[in-house]
Amino acid sequence: MPPGTEEYKWPLEYMARYPFLSGAKEYIKREAPPMDELLRDNLWGPVRKRGKDRVMESLENGRVKIRRIEDELEIENELFSYPIARMLVSSIGDNFLVRRYSLGEAERVVDELSREADDEKLIDLAKELGLRSEKDGENFKVFFAHYLENTEHLRSSEWKLTNLDLRKGNVYLERDRFVRLLKERIFSLIYLDLPAPVSDLILESLEKQIEDIKEVLEEKRKEIKDIDLGKVEDELFPPCIKYLLVSQQEGQNLSHESRFALTAFLRKVGLSEDGIISYFQESPDFDEQLASYQIEHIIGEISGTEYTPPGCSLMRTNGICFQPDSLCEQEWMSHPLTYYSFKKRKKAESEAEEKEKEEKEED
Repeated sequence: MPPGTEEYKWPLEYMARYPFLSGAKEYIKREAPPMDELLRDNLWGPVRKRGKDRVMESLENGRVKIRRIEDELEIENELFSYPIARMLVSSIGDNFLVRRYSLGEAERVVDELSREADDEKLIDLAKELGLRSEKDGENFKVFFAHYLENTEHLRSSEWKLTNLDLRKGNVYLERDRFVRLLKERIFSLIYLDLPAPVSDLILESLEKQIEDIKEVLEEKRKEIKDIDLGKVEDELFPPCIKYLLVSQQEGQNLSHESRFALTAFLRKVGLSEDGIISYFQESPDFDEQLASYQIEHIIGEISGTEYTPPGCSLMRTNGICFQPDSLCEQEWMSHPLTYYSFKKRKKAESEAEEKEKEEKEED
């Protein structure tokens, strides 16, 4: 163990696995080299590379890979790579990147916790994260207010308090669900702390790494924008879009954010202007001329820019994320278009399997 680590609550290896803990932050603050050395000295090149890898892995694979290392200096370098990754994400400041990176780190932690044999370490980690919990038999009990605070994005019925074991102010969870709760907490802590302020020294020293990440970021954006969704199949739409369509057809007045999201989504899945207008004709305040103008603006006929529908995070922020199902709650599910394309692919695969089965039966 490097000199001086004995005074810290957690072993260095543990802090490297969970670098968002207060003890890990304190270690970095006291033991890391001066900023200019960390960013420019060749000695710390591997740390900068690992920091960039953390961001790239999050973008490309949806999770930061676990590194199993035993050399104590390498473990320290792993810990120091965490602030480098944060600097890179903060330097770009893109919300999609912030979310993707935060999820990538949270997914890595889930992998770590799934391999953790000692349940008491999970309780200790929860305590460090500000969650009041303890082990009770085979289950973990969590103070109900802390449970609610960290499950606001988990809206499927299985996470509702009415479907859980709630006793004397505590929610009882199986291990897997407790780990998922920790994941939600960790994601929030990382996400809400980014982007952080960055200096000219950071921007200048990490310029090449920043450009490399931006290039991959743009490729990921194109995957959403350029996706070919084929024939429109509204039965495969995500719950939020279905809800807005039903509300529209029932004559309810939709908010500006709802209409924008619905219009941009319908355009992106392949509907023409007339096709989109047909969905809005049931609105009690429908004005075809005004509707045509608004739609033409969103699809680029007037503005020259075809707007992309908002992602899941912005849908939630705008209060138009409705009735999410289990597919919505997958961590890689970040956009209504992703939901729709996934459903279409699964349907195509199912139809192909059915056709192959029928052909074999005929033979």
